[in-house]
Amino acid sequence: MSDKFASNVTNHQSAHAGVAEIDRSASARILARSFYRELRASGYTPKQLLSISTELIDLITQDLQAERKGAA
Repeated sequence: MSDKFASNVTNHQSAHAGVAEIDRSASARILARSFYRELRASGYTPKQLLSISTELIDLITQDLQAERKGAA
Protein backbone atom coordinates (compact mmCIF):
# COMPACT_ATOMS: atom_id res chain seq x y z
CA MET A 1 0.00 0.00 0.00
CA SER A 2 1.38 3.41 -0.89
CA ASP A 3 2.28 5.85 1.88
CA LYS A 4 -0.12 8.44 0.46
CA PHE A 5 -3.02 5.96 0.42
CA ALA A 6 -2.22 4.75 3.93
CA SER A 7 -2.10 8.34 5.14
CA ASN A 8 -5.49 9.08 3.58
CA VAL A 9 -7.01 5.97 5.19
CA THR A 10 -5.58 6.94 8.59
CA ASN A 11 -6.87 10.52 8.26
CA HIS A 12 -10.31 9.25 7.26
CA GLN A 13 -10.41 6.88 10.24
CA SER A 14 -9.38 9.68 12.61
CA ALA A 15 -12.07 11.98 11.20
CA HIS A 16 -14.64 9.20 11.50
CA ALA A 17 -13.64 8.56 15.12
CA GLY A 18 -14.03 12.28 15.86
CA VAL A 19 -17.53 12.32 14.35
CA ALA A 20 -18.48 9.19 16.30
CA GLU A 21 -17.28 10.83 19.52
CA ILE A 22 -19.37 13.94 18.79
CA ASP A 23 -22.40 11.78 17.99
CA ARG A 24 -21.95 9.87 21.25
CA SER A 25 -21.64 13.12 23.23
CA ALA A 26 -24.79 14.48 21.62
CA SER A 27 -26.58 11.20 22.33
CA ALA A 28 -25.51 11.35 25.98
CA ARG A 29 -26.92 14.87 26.34
CA ILE A 30 -30.20 13.84 24.70
CA LEU A 31 -30.46 10.75 26.90
CA ALA A 32 -29.74 12.75 30.06
CA ARG A 33 -32.37 15.37 29.20
CA SER A 34 -34.94 12.70 28.36
CA PHE A 35 -34.16 10.87 31.60
CA TYR A 36 -34.48 14.12 33.55
CA ARG A 37 -37.80 15.07 31.95
CA GLU A 38 -39.22 11.58 32.48
CA LEU A 39 -38.25 11.55 36.16
CA ARG A 40 -39.60 15.06 36.72
CA ALA A 41 -42.87 14.10 34.98
CA SER A 42 -43.03 11.08 37.31
CA GLY A 43 -42.92 13.37 40.34
CA TYR A 44 -39.27 13.26 41.38
CA THR A 45 -38.10 16.45 43.06
CA PRO A 46 -34.85 18.23 42.19
CA LYS A 47 -33.43 17.03 45.52
CA GLN A 48 -34.31 13.42 44.67
CA LEU A 49 -32.76 13.84 41.22
CA LEU A 50 -29.58 15.11 42.84
CA SER A 51 -29.53 11.98 45.01
CA ILE A 52 -30.00 9.79 41.92
CA SER A 53 -27.21 11.68 40.13
CA THR A 54 -24.89 11.24 43.10
CA GLU A 55 -25.54 7.51 43.14
CA LEU A 56 -24.82 7.27 39.40
CA ILE A 57 -21.55 9.16 39.87
CA ASP A 58 -20.60 6.81 42.72
CA LEU A 59 -21.25 3.76 40.53
CA ILE A 60 -19.23 5.22 37.66
CA THR A 61 -16.39 6.06 40.05
CA GLN A 62 -16.36 2.46 41.27
CA ASP A 63 -16.18 1.22 37.66
CA LEU A 64 -13.28 3.56 36.89
CA GLN A 65 -11.41 2.49 40.02
CA ALA A 66 -11.90 -1.18 39.11
CA GLU A 67 -10.58 -0.50 35.60
CA ARG A 68 -7.49 1.20 37.02
CA LYS A 69 -6.81 -1.71 39.36
CA GLY A 70 -7.21 -4.13 36.45
CA ALA A 71 -4.80 -2.11 34.30
CA ALA A 72 -2.16 -1.93 37.03
